[in-house]
Amino acid sequence: MTDLDQRIVHTLRERAEGAVDTDRLMAGAVNRGRARVRRRRATAGAALSVVALLGVGVAVGSVHLGGSEQDGVVPADQAAGVVVRAVPPRADGVPGAAARPDLVGADAGVLHFGFAPSGPRYLNWSVQDGVERAELDVGGRTITLELAASADALHRSAQGVTGMVPESLRNGAFDGSVTRDEGLNGVPIWLRRWQPVPGVYARASVLAKEQRDLFDVAAALRLNEAYQCGGPLRLSALPAGARITGCEVSTERLPTEVTVVLTVARTTVPGLQVELGYAAVTESRTKGNWTIDGIPAYRQPQGGYLELLGFPKAHLTANFGSPYQGFTEADAAAVLGAAQVAEHLDQPATW
Repeated sequence: MTDLDQRIVHTLRERAEGAVDTDRLMAGAVNRGRARVRRRRATAGAALSVVALLGVGVAVGSVHLGGSEQDGVVPADQAAGVVVRAVPPRADGVPGAAARPDLVGADAGVLHFGFAPSGPRYLNWSVQDGVERAELDVGGRTITLELAASADALHRSAQGVTGMVPESLRNGAFDGSVTRDEGLNGVPIWLRRWQPVPGVYARASVLAKEQRDLFDVAAALRLNEAYQCGGPLRLSALPAGARITGCEVSTERLPTEVTVVLTVARTTVPGLQVELGYAAVTESRTKGNWTIDGIPAYRQPQGGYLELLGFPKAHLTANFGSPYQGFTEADAAAVLGAAQVAEHLDQPATW
């Protein structure tokens, strides 16, 4: 069963005693499903885009990586309107990968890299299993960039475009060389492994006619600052002994959608999943059956799920039932009650 299937079943069970809450079904299941599915299928979409461009005779030329962080908005396809450039908010006082390579991937709440102001546009970013990752848009092509404090951590990872490359090609030496795979429909996949600074291992891959995008992204990479992985969501209080062990943020469809998923645990077993889902086309839940620190909330009658209300067109939820383990309803309520959510989810400058 896929993540989207599980979310739909979970929602239907929750509302089994009454009418199905279609708003939550849309905002919760579809947004989360899109965030996960887009990340897994990004390479296929990139392949179709490249093939389509090549098919109509549009050459893949040099790439201009875009405007500055201050620009906020960059041109997109006329039919799609504008696309908002999202940049993770700074993690003040936290060193970047250049100063502390050992911290890369160690704290799932922090990204220890960024890009020059004219760098690529983030589609999504994440920290999971010791790997900091970003999927990036460069001239309409999707690049997967991964950083870790060890080669082994990257060898165990296979996400985004990189996941399409055979393991034998993914796991070579980090010497700066470029590997070419057959790719899809005649469009090759290019993969590069290198060490931008001692102790930091980097891997980038792209489905494109040429390999130049790999070097454009490497040139824009900055390792002197750190950023908050959670974007518009921060968890300011965690249960005793717990930490954030996973972070996924999807900003590809801003300003109409953004999704944040944070996993909290004491061990390697997922214990509590906090999710913030914003969708401009849906409405928030307005009626609760519980309160958290005096704020209206919704408590699933079967247990294992809480939602803190009061966020326009957004849902802030905590899942602590199966398959999550180790936390109580009180733990989940405390985490939600202390969570900090940006005022304008469609405006990254406010994060």
